[in-house]
Amino acid sequence: MYKLSSLIFFLYAYASMVYLTTTSLFMQALFYSALRCSREMIVVNDGSKNLVRAINNRLSALSFHIREYYWVDMNKINVIYRYKTEEYSTEATNKFNIYPEQIPSWLMDWIPEEGGYLIGNLQPAHMDFRFFTLGNLWSVISSLGTPKHNEAILNLIEAKWDDLVGNMPLKICYPALEHEDWRIITGSDPKNT
Repeated sequence: MYKLSSLIFFLYAYASMVYLTTTSLFMQALFYSALRCSREMIVVNDGSKNLVRAINNRLSALSFHIREYYWVDMNKINVIYRYKTEEYSTEATNKFNIYPEQIPSWLMDWIPEEGGYLIGNLQPAHMDFRFFTLGNLWSVISSLGTPKHNEAILNLIEAKWDDLVGNMPLKICYPALEHEDWRIITGSDPKNT
């Protein structure tokens, strides 16, 4: 029992560290899964009550954060277009200071009316609107999204099958970065290629 508790605590601590150092969707979904698995492995008793409470609190906060701020569908895009910028308070609608001009031109034509997805990454003043297949599918598998979100993600994959699959295995990211965009966004260093 002691070894299992130590393992669970290690997983919780490691997942917390990963969560704090990155905000990518896939890492968030993995963290959520690790927390759910660790909660299932813990035998609840007086010694583990605080750990279970901490895990439940983190699961609740994480699922709210992802569902509220990472979700994009046509309704959310319309809301983003109406965002006021440079709002700084707890009552601000635009909590991450996202500029409507950041919405890529391809998105409005690409996203189906019945579909939606979880964006790839979120940072202050920047949303990565690319569709990351692995993160979205892992979110469906782990129930990180709501049932409505999960259905919309699967609807999007079905509607955009030719873009996401085409004549090759499922693409990890859509749209792919090319040329100068790839170099700038990934921080490519010519010395390393």
